[in-house]
Amino acid sequence: MIKTETFLFWALFSSMVVLELLCAQLAYETIGEIMSAAMTIGIVIFNSLFAILARRSKLLAGVGVVLLALLIIPQQVRLGQRLWEVQSEANAIVGYVYEHRLDHGTFPADLAEYSYANPDAAQYIQDYRLLENDTEFMLLFFVGTDSTSHWYSSETGWGYYPD
Repeated sequence: MIKTETFLFWALFSSMVVLELLCAQLAYETIGEIMSAAMTIGIVIFNSLFAILARRSKLLAGVGVVLLALLIIPQQVRLGQRLWEVQSEANAIVGYVYEHRLDHGTFPADLAEYSYANPDAAQYIQDYRLLENDTEFMLLFFVGTDSTSHWYSSETGWGYYPD
């Protein structure tokens, strides 16, 4: 029969690993593919070491698992929330731009008249520009690092570059 201590350790271990790996997948969208891959590799390596350490001391291994989870999970949860908020604001901006074209016959030259539903999201909007003789537009935004660009293009739709 499995001892309670052993069961609790493996339940904690499994839960933390799953949450960490989900956060590593989310990191692809928030801080880019390189950091997401590095995070995934680190999660596998460190948790493998903690699993080996658990043979000698479940307490030390459990502390290690929790500390690693605290390094990863809270930050990615915050960035995931920011992704949701900024993506929602970007959706609203795209709607505003199309409505402006319906009302005025052209896309707006800039976003000066746009009223942000979430003013905190404004700092993550990188650029809005007109393209193709002002007949198309592009909106760019980031979440965790400014080198990871999300965008909307009236030509191609939504896109993402995970640098």
